[in-house]
Amino acid sequence: MISYALINKETLSYICEQRKVSTIYLQKKTHYKVERIEKWLDPSDKLYPTIKQAKKVSSCLHIPFAGLYMNPQDIPTKKIPPIRNMRTINGNDIDDESALGIAMIDLLLERDFLEEITREVGTSLGSYSPPQLSGNDPYYWANKIRSIFGLDLSFQYKCPSARQFYLYLRSRIESLGIFIHCFTDVPVEIVRGIAIYDEKIPIIGINADDRPPGKSFSIIHELVHIFKRESTICNEMFNSLSSIQEEIFCNAVAGELLVPGKALNIILENEHIVPPFSIEQIGTLAKRFSVSREVIIRRLLDTSRIDSIEYDTFLDEFKVELEQQRIEQKDTPGKRIPQNIVRSTFDRTSQAICNALYKGYTEEIYSKKDISRHLGIDQKHIGKFLVEVSKWNN
Repeated sequence: MISYALINKETLSYICEQRKVSTIYLQKKTHYKVERIEKWLDPSDKLYPTIKQAKKVSSCLHIPFAGLYMNPQDIPTKKIPPIRNMRTINGNDIDDESALGIAMIDLLLERDFLEEITREVGTSLGSYSPPQLSGNDPYYWANKIRSIFGLDLSFQYKCPSARQFYLYLRSRIESLGIFIHCFTDVPVEIVRGIAIYDEKIPIIGINADDRPPGKSFSIIHELVHIFKRESTICNEMFNSLSSIQEEIFCNAVAGELLVPGKALNIILENEHIVPPFSIEQIGTLAKRFSVSREVIIRRLLDTSRIDSIEYDTFLDEFKVELEQQRIEQKDTPGKRIPQNIVRSTFDRTSQAICNALYKGYTEEIYSKKDISRHLGIDQKHIGKFLVEVSKWNN
């Protein structure tokens, strides 16, 4: 017997409208026919989804299944703010921005959640005060940002992994009132980072599917936009031919901060690393600074140690290598490294939210079930999640 979900169709239509989600996007994500989805969205139509179908739609929209039964006015949502598109897209179909709309609403709602739980547990958010930075000298900006957030280059050298450095950056920057949280279900090549400027609590959104070195770069890149009081969506951090001046500047600041020119000079001289550079040498430098190889070759380009042709050649080699790894993983699924649910959840969740949940649990304000429900992971993982949070708890 088929069990139909007698959802509130007006609510489903309202959520799609607020998040700017198209029926084509729902069709691609759920694999249900457009005609069927349109009937589910039409309050006058008698066709309802089954419970299984409705759960799949709610998952696609990033809302609880129970939310489909609520009245539209009771659904927590946000208006997508005006935002500048700074992306350079080559050959990718971005006619449908449904996933981006969902991602931005998620970031805004998570920031609201942070404000709510900090009130409940009695903690205060870091106080954001926009710095007075001027000019267009990447060296000046990078050094000011290092000073403002107390970013320690010696700590960067000692980081055992790029992931640890990413978590360090996130923690330091969130400590001064900037909300950093990962968004999901958007391809990295479509959006790597989002900056939403706000005088009280600005937001930096990072793509959860990016690698830790990419996340670190995006944090600093989007931070520059925030300091310039800009709301933006960005994707291409390593294009040598970028014509968008704001993006060139943000990339230059991020590159100088993550791989300071003076520090790079010292390492190259002390270790006698000279052109022509090998991929192995670039990999060694990347590990030293806990950044990606793409950042290293960008710094070599910026400091005139390689030219644009060499830069693009290296970049193409890295892309081919990454694609080959993806093909090998697809062809040999048994050799895939199983996902560490606890770490991936911690890595994508704002440090400030993690800290507040941890405090709420230790003071018996929240249960493991409460935390499990919000994070969307099984309750059996919450104990280990709290242990992970404790390592970085301020």
